[in-house]
Amino acid sequence: MRIDRSSITTGKDGHRYKTSVFIEEHQDADKYPEGVKAIFRLIRLDVNDENESELVVLVDNHKPFGFHSHDALPENHGYRVQLHLDDWREAWKVFQVKCQEILK
Repeated sequence: MRIDRSSITTGKDGHRYKTSVFIEEHQDADKYPEGVKAIFRLIRLDVNDENESELVVLVDNHKPFGFHSHDALPENHGYRVQLHLDDWREAWKVFQVKCQEILK
């Protein structure tokens, strides 16, 4: 199984956002004990006149954190909140809720 998709939408603030979803079965149990690598991103596009972008929502998984969200973006990428999940589908639901706060 491999999912690698992205789409662009406009948020309630009028900014354009790119949603990026990457899910892949993974054999490296040391790094991905859930057996899957999952990365869910929401990126604000065209932040300034230089067309820079910024990561505003990130949910991913890797050891030693397991599934976690980066809840202090874009200022502090290193701040993580563990989600205590074992399934990427549950992590996807968490990501969708976080995105709804920005997009709708």
